[in-house]
Amino acid sequence: MWNALGQAATVAQLVGADVGGLITMIIQAAITAQQNKKECEQLARRVFTVGELLQHLDPEVLRRPEIRRPLAGLEDALREAHELVMVCQDKNAMYRLVLSRRQAEKFRDVQSRIDSYLLLFPVISHLDVTRRLDRIYNILLPNDTAAGTSTSSLSMPQIAVQGSQYDPNIDWKKLHEVQVFTFKELTMATNNFAQRIGQGGFGSVYMGWLPDGKEVAIKRMNNTNARRIEAEFKAELTILPSISHKHIVRLFGYCVPQEKHQLLPKLWKKNEKQGCLVYEFTENRSLDIHLHDRTSSSPVTASWKMRIEILLGVSRAIEYLQSYAERPVIHRDVKSSNILVDAGWAPRLTDFGLALTWEGPDHTDSIVGTFGYMAPEYAFSGTVNLTTDVYSFGVVMLEVLTGKRQSYLYEQVWEEMIEAGELWKVLDRRPAAEPTPRQLEAVELVAQAAVRCVSLDWEARPSISEVVATLETALELARCDG
Repeated sequence: MWNALGQAATVAQLVGADVGGLITMIIQAAITAQQNKKECEQLARRVFTVGELLQHLDPEVLRRPEIRRPLAGLEDALREAHELVMVCQDKNAMYRLVLSRRQAEKFRDVQSRIDSYLLLFPVISHLDVTRRLDRIYNILLPNDTAAGTSTSSLSMPQIAVQGSQYDPNIDWKKLHEVQVFTFKELTMATNNFAQRIGQGGFGSVYMGWLPDGKEVAIKRMNNTNARRIEAEFKAELTILPSISHKHIVRLFGYCVPQEKHQLLPKLWKKNEKQGCLVYEFTENRSLDIHLHDRTSSSPVTASWKMRIEILLGVSRAIEYLQSYAERPVIHRDVKSSNILVDAGWAPRLTDFGLALTWEGPDHTDSIVGTFGYMAPEYAFSGTVNLTTDVYSFGVVMLEVLTGKRQSYLYEQVWEEMIEAGELWKVLDRRPAAEPTPRQLEAVELVAQAAVRCVSLDWEARPSISEVVATLETALELARCDG
């Protein structure tokens, strides 16, 4: 992870010369630990969270004395954590008898120290976000000053595309399956892009109506970071035209940046018209909004059955992506804000701008995605496998169960609650203040699957087909109570 990201060297210099390497070694040692395995994994999760948070911070924020001083001892804490997990490798029964209690105390101490650094990040993040907002407000972007309020909630930062590797092979033969629009036609369909209904790193999404009266959502790509936007545009056109699944958003058409479309230009210039993608319109917005808008009274908010139905639909979409074609498709950005809900309250997985076709066990790629949802082996080395999306989906399942954003989730807490039979303590109370026995059995099945999905060791995660089967069973239990 640290070698792959552009600002890693700067961050390492600011918070400790070997922070990145230590985090990597702690994760690897925790996975192979023979003793105190549970404690090692809990510690590794905390360390992984620290690593994810650090890589998204602006180095200029980290240079501030009020930030550098509290982080000064981070490297020492990580070194102690590494020594602790290394001691837990191949040890005999005598070790367990004599040192287990002493080691437990050491784990509690170092975990407490790591937690103290985690508590700093809300403050650091506030300074970082404030700085970034100042930059945005000082930059004038054409066509982005139109009136309109985004209906999408604040999302976690997305990692930018690294280098030029991210350029999926596009099969232009498949483009006849979707309609080609002119920019003028889409301007008319949106009434000159008057009603903005969403916002993301790619640009804005607008409400539109085609000549036959069909409601559509039109994603208008912005002109910043042309290489990244072009790659995402290509990926959507590569993947979506050949996909037909009731839980994956449908692509109706597109408009290339130039009026005369032949092949996409290598780079888009600022004076060119932006590329657009035309999708089916999903009336009930994103799962993220239903879960985290505390004023929402939708069926998603109020029903365990509907929440499990949505999870089952998304899991089936991921299963389809991994099995429908000769080579599996990895989405790489499964998250609650990329799960839309249609008029019938069925889910639609969307935003395939980072998707790719999996080349096999040795497949590595540029590190892209969203903070908090990326599998550790992918975040650290770019390794892509069939459980990359399973991990991300596991985080979504935890969000659905708790009603909390992924940034507040600690997987080790879930493990402890499930083992202690106290899952109800961390469940979202909005669907049912006191879940029925069948509801509680259903959500326990979902929780157990979620914890397996977010395992640090990718080989310990379930296949997506196993997850589908578990969610089917959970839904049958939830339906028993209506």
